[in-house]
Amino acid sequence: MSKLENAVPGYKHLVIEPYTPNIGATIRDIDLANVADESLRGELRKALAEYQVLFFRQQTLSPEQQIEVAKVFGDPDKAKAFFPRHEKHSVIEVLEAKPAGHRYGTDQWHADITFSANPPTGTVLYSHVIPPAGGDTLWASATAVYDSLPKHLQLYLEELQAVHSFEHSGWPQYFEQLEDGQAIYRKARADHLPVVHPVIQTHPVTGKKIVYVNPNFTDRIKGISRQQSDALLAFIFAQFQRPEFQARLRWEENTVAIWDNRATVHYATADYDNQHRLLHRVTFGEDRTF
Repeated sequence: MSKLENAVPGYKHLVIEPYTPNIGATIRDIDLANVADESLRGELRKALAEYQVLFFRQQTLSPEQQIEVAKVFGDPDKAKAFFPRHEKHSVIEVLEAKPAGHRYGTDQWHADITFSANPPTGTVLYSHVIPPAGGDTLWASATAVYDSLPKHLQLYLEELQAVHSFEHSGWPQYFEQLEDGQAIYRKARADHLPVVHPVIQTHPVTGKKIVYVNPNFTDRIKGISRQQSDALLAFIFAQFQRPEFQARLRWEENTVAIWDNRATVHYATADYDNQHRLLHRVTFGEDRTF
């Protein structure tokens, strides 16, 4: 069967295999080292908006080529976290776990850097060293979660705002592991004061509604009591755990995952103790996330 016969309607360059009914797609027969063609770039952007997370196997990318892939979707110079940086390319964050090494606390549902006023719109994550088993990453569709809610709850949530906080995250605990962690923590805390985002956002590309809260960074909902806020957030967060809204990737070396940080939350499974794991991450963004 030809590549064209396999293609999802509306795509000329991409062979797309939906990963689950609600989120994710595997893209086959494409070399991400060569994404110069503008019609191909347009289809990649369209696929990311439609499927929310894209998986590519057996890729061989230099650091420069990974950066070029990120440029297909946005500006790789936008918001970054506190991961170590690549020695030659500061836009590449190095996510490395070694036996008895540091852990990053990403093993809870989150969208990246929502404690920022302008979080990144997406991420290109490329695997270099993967344990024989473990270390899977899961994504959940924040649009599917919104769609699953009763209409009256959707309308109520659309009137609310939530506080997202760096201090609510696992980063302070991570800094405690570092030799100069207290100084880094004080600076990060001063640079990242709490921000407020609407609980429900509208995706600027698809026009779909998104539940825009996450356990790692959302501290509370404004305008209601802490008890009510905690109960409401706990209900929403529980929806991310529904398998029908998830895609779970078992990593292999030279796999690339690209996701929409607006429309998804993700969870990095930390079940690979005493194993080496190395990935390179490039987040990308725009002048305004929404």
